[in-house]
Amino acid sequence: MIKKTVLLSLLLINLRCFAQDIYIIPQVGLNANTYDFDETSSNLSNQRFSPGVSAGVGLNIALNELRTFILQPEINYSMRNNRTDHISSGNGNEALTIKQKSMLHYLEIPLLARFDFGIGTRYYFNIGPSFSYALGGREKLESDEPRIDSYSRSADFDNRFNRTDWSALIGGGFEFPFNDGFLVLDARFAWGFKTLYKSREIERIDSNGNLTATNVGPEGKNRIFTLSIGYALPLN
Repeated sequence: MIKKTVLLSLLLINLRCFAQDIYIIPQVGLNANTYDFDETSSNLSNQRFSPGVSAGVGLNIALNELRTFILQPEINYSMRNNRTDHISSGNGNEALTIKQKSMLHYLEIPLLARFDFGIGTRYYFNIGPSFSYALGGREKLESDEPRIDSYSRSADFDNRFNRTDWSALIGGGFEFPFNDGFLVLDARFAWGFKTLYKSREIERIDSNGNLTATNVGPEGKNRIFTLSIGYALPLN
């Protein structure tokens, strides 16, 4: 731990020496989260739009005098909501819908390379990796079929959900001069590489009216679009 702290301190000192300008950016926004399910689940499911909130802070570290190349580490909170309707057959072949919902709370740590253009009002695009860690959450199931129990419970990260995720971020935005800093409008898309679920089973009623379960295995990779607004304050 001591070695890691020393190395991190040296890295920050080196960045401070090379940096031309440093800004801190508090930011808040909304995200739209979906999960990329495989064909097995897609044949049974219909995802619904369910927005969440995001908030955090970033360091905008310019590595040249014109601020055309910027390193931007961030630490953010992200609420990832999902609602999936599972279509099932019942007695007499009537259609039943089983509603499955999840609301998970993540700590995200992106490290972005940002490329800026323009004078005064500027536009930029950025790209980089992001690590996410789930702090907690809940999942719900609503069923009109009495043989399938409804529930509302804490998310099970030991057996059901993966707690960590790695993503690739790409996005861009605009920054406008405002007082001593900049007003920043940012849009980005995150492409997750790790599955949401460790294991996943969907209870359903087959065409003969029998209770059954389909094990769709580990799946569900995050796809997140985030739109945020922030204000960049100079630190030097």
